[in-house]
Amino acid sequence: MGVIAILATTYSFAVVDDGVGSIDQECQANGFDFGIVKFEWNTTTNSYTYENPEIPPYDVNVTGDDERADWTASPAVDGVLHKEAGNTFVHAGGTSGTVDMNENAISHITFCGSENGAPEFLTPAIALAVLLTTPAFAYLVVKRR
Repeated sequence: MGVIAILATTYSFAVVDDGVGSIDQECQANGFDFGIVKFEWNTTTNSYTYENPEIPPYDVNVTGDDERADWTASPAVDGVLHKEAGNTFVHAGGTSGTVDMNENAISHITFCGSENGAPEFLTPAIALAVLLTTPAFAYLVVKRR
């Protein structure tokens, strides 16, 4: 007779191919899981405009010009990408920040997110399950002898 405890966590998600150059693909190519919103520098209005609408629950704003842009995000984003000519620069996320050009004007800024890892309660739950089942298992092994 034995006691077997099985703990399994299943994560399910869908990957949607939005075509070459989508914000999801851009973020994934730089180590993130999905794109939140992309702002393109508009030379006609001299401002940043949405290329893709942001996904809920995010509220992201960008102000500035093609040399320096300030941004805010709520809730926090996991990463920020900015593109100059053929170069992509990766910045830490958060709730606010500044993007400065390096050699060329900033063409666009993309905000990225990452899938949540295991729920915070999972690690303590596994530890508790092991702690509670180990004595019972040891008792059964000793009793068999």
